[in-house]
Amino acid sequence: MAGEPKPFPSIWVTWLARLMADEVQCHWATWFRTHYKYEKLSSNFDSAKWNANHQALLRRRATELETEGHRVYLEGQNWFEIVGKSFLVKVSGKPDILAIANQQGYLEDCKTGRKKNSDLYQVLIYLLLGPVSIQRCRELDLRGRLVYPDGVMEIQANQVDEAFKEQFREAIAILSSNNPARKVPSFQECHYWDVPSRCCPERIEHKPTEDLGEHNLF
Repeated sequence: MAGEPKPFPSIWVTWLARLMADEVQCHWATWFRTHYKYEKLSSNFDSAKWNANHQALLRRRATELETEGHRVYLEGQNWFEIVGKSFLVKVSGKPDILAIANQQGYLEDCKTGRKKNSDLYQVLIYLLLGPVSIQRCRELDLRGRLVYPDGVMEIQANQVDEAFKEQFREAIAILSSNNPARKVPSFQECHYWDVPSRCCPERIEHKPTEDLGEHNLF
């Protein structure tokens, strides 16, 4: 397996959110990123455009919150890193916004792309980990929000229930294990990930040719 082992397994909240939302079938790709450093494949993703759109939405939302009287902390100010006791893995994240008024706090994430289930999971993970990993969140009545260009979605802290916590622990167990997770190679999966074929020989680079001939099944 190509790639250099990380000094300590580490996961970003965004990876966990996609796994928990069942938006990825190949768990191995996330497991590999958790345990190894590697030279990533180039992508057609326009990161400059995405960043410009994201920052514009972030600034607009921060201004709205400050106008409402909130103290606002952005991105790197909210960065956290937490290491599990039962699972030897580090989880890192940085909520886009922490807004505080009196003892009420809101952890918000700004999304400019299409709406996905993992958006919700990402904020729920922030609500789970924020009180124990972000100093400013302690002693606050925390809630979550997803901020889209066309509106804001409220997320209550009671959505972080025992079923969610168990799902979180199951995802952590998969990714922290020394045993590689299940591979499910397909063009749709492999096209998304930046893991090269030298790290995953089963990687499917090209879309399979479709047989569009006539069939007597319908």
